[in-house]
Amino acid sequence: MLIKMGPCGGSGGSQRDMNMTEVTRIVKIVVRSGRTIDAVSFSYERSGELEWSPQWGRSGGSINEINLAQNEYLTSVTGYYGYYKKCLVVRSLTFVSNLQTYGPYGRVDSNLLQTYGPYGCQEGISFALPSARGKIIGFHARSGNFLDAIGTYVQID
Repeated sequence: MLIKMGPCGGSGGSQRDMNMTEVTRIVKIVVRSGRTIDAVSFSYERSGELEWSPQWGRSGGSINEINLAQNEYLTSVTGYYGYYKKCLVVRSLTFVSNLQTYGPYGRVDSNLLQTYGPYGCQEGISFALPSARGKIIGFHARSGNFLDAIGTYVQID
């Protein structure tokens, strides 16, 4: 079963969506961020082949790349949304996977989850897009000059 969660954030920009037909997992995440989330893009596996989403947002900020291991999957996405340059946008994103901590953005907790981020600025209203007992395998959003809102697709087995 596939569940669409969110989006969380503002109502500006245009609707963005992944075609979820036969998508099995997220492989790579690219986040462009500075004082806000400028853009995101995703590499994912569909029918055994890798595909890229378009970049949702514009090409500002620093580039952060997350490469998920073959046995790794996202378990939640958290962040903040608030006003930046008079627009209600996603200000910060954190991606949590099923694996133990590694890298400069991680921390160990009791569930041995890998945390990526936070990227951007932790100001505004916090949000969480958990997967419960499923896996996050895709995203949808609103974007224009920035990432206005983000949501997830959760696969429940």
